[in-house]
Amino acid sequence: MKETPTIKERLKLIEPHPIQIAKESKALVETMRFEPLGGIANLEEHLARLENSTQTLGFTYNRHAVRNMLHMACFPLIKPHFIRLVINYNGRIAVEIAPPENAPEKIIECFPVQRSCPANDERLYHALLPRVANDISGKNTNIWLAIDPSGHVTETALGNIFIQDNDRLLTPPRSLGLLPGLLRERLLSSGNAKESLLSLQDLKSGFLIGHDLFGLVKAKLLR
Repeated sequence: MKETPTIKERLKLIEPHPIQIAKESKALVETMRFEPLGGIANLEEHLARLENSTQTLGFTYNRHAVRNMLHMACFPLIKPHFIRLVINYNGRIAVEIAPPENAPEKIIECFPVQRSCPANDERLYHALLPRVANDISGKNTNIWLAIDPSGHVTETALGNIFIQDNDRLLTPPRSLGLLPGLLRERLLSSGNAKESLLSLQDLKSGFLIGHDLFGLVKAKLLR
């Protein structure tokens, strides 16, 4: 009887590596958390976002093929893992499996940078590799925090921006040009957060970065 492939062997079957896919052309990335008892958390939300992005940007997309690839990648897993799926413009798919990372324990330091691309640049609203906002940095330093031409903060390299306002969170409007994270969407839908224009001054006393994989973590601006 043939033995079940190890994770390393299984990964060889899921070639090419995501880095290869991303280098070929513009690519979309979706990072998910796998739990042994529950499978991939919020899978339908991830797939819906991916499908919307592929349709909007004109990527070739086969939902059935993506599901099969994810199923094959997760089949041998018996512990929590992060699953990173990358798809390029021609519909080529790759999956990467990695041990889960804990939420950052230290306060994240962010470096404010000016974003040159306008809010109507459709690429800002999708999880593209390379991230179109990456051209705003030019500095190989901490986590960037983007500021649009009007002086409003939009997002960070790690996730969406939030500040506490009494019993509700405030987060920059999607219309400014940012990636609408799944956690952000849930907080808005539940009424626990609302969109609001924010400036660097609003973040001076500290803020939160939100991401579906690790929740809300504390952050601050570099002095």
